[in-house]
Amino acid sequence: MPSAQNIKIDKADGLAMNKAEAESPSFLQAIHAANVSNLSLLHPRGKILFAEGEPARGVHVLRTGRATVSISSSEGRVVILRLAQAGDVLGLNSVLQNAAYETTVKTLEPCRTDFISCAELIELMRKSQSATQTIMKILSRELAELMNRARSLVLPQTAVARLARLLLDLSKEDDVDKFFTHEELAQMICSSRETVTRLLANLDKRQIISVRCGSISIRDRAALQTIASV
Repeated sequence: MPSAQNIKIDKADGLAMNKAEAESPSFLQAIHAANVSNLSLLHPRGKILFAEGEPARGVHVLRTGRATVSISSSEGRVVILRLAQAGDVLGLNSVLQNAAYETTVKTLEPCRTDFISCAELIELMRKSQSATQTIMKILSRELAELMNRARSLVLPQTAVARLARLLLDLSKEDDVDKFFTHEELAQMICSSRETVTRLLANLDKRQIISVRCGSISIRDRAALQTIASV
């Protein structure tokens, strides 16, 4: 199976609107009420919205699509911290600290964002207590997500356990099918592309998952959960 091939993770069931989408309307309503100017932009898959180390220019409110939020080492090793989804406000912490962007955000599929400059965002928080409260909720949720990601990367002792946990998480994350390359999966579990390819083939051979036509479906969830707990 070619490593560059996109992978679709089939969902087992549907979930309700995520917290980011629930918070986004409140944030956007505050922006409109305060007459804050925002620039609506369309981005193709693979577009870097901002890169780690760049001076923070403002935030992107992700209206549609998904994006990866990653960090990298000086040697070029990339780790995907989380997947941003519709409703997420990207670059928020860096803007509030008046610092460089701490992460790199790259679109995973075609996306639409609303861009709000640093000055506009700070002015909005000065004028609107509701907007400030919503921003604090967004930051709190992001911290909780990062803590969960840290657990999934640190606690499982093997690459196959981390991959099993990732597949379980992706299969129930939301109502949208997931498309990832082997390289992207590897960046999400701090491993190599070659290792991910080998592990997927092994899990498929054991009939725990099914890898067909660029898609992954979970055949034996209990077995995958057992592997993830090791």
